Amino acid sequence: MDEDFEVERVPVPARVLFDSIHSKLLFESDFFWARASIGEEVLQLCLDTYQTSRNFGKRGIVELELR
Repeated sequence: MDEDFEVERVPVPARVLFDSIHSKLLFESDFFWARASIGEEVLQLCLDTYQTSRNFGKRGIVELELR
């Protein structure tokens, strides 16, 4: 997300994506988000970590864009 991102400005129906417990219950998926300021190196480390399953296989990651 952009550096000036504020969850409060997200349309109410989409805010569930920023609440890890609700999104897990509703979609049976984990949602992670980050601000652009974390940098490319940290972002890549997060992506590598979260797309690796417990048995070290690769699983998909979906990128969502709010408009």
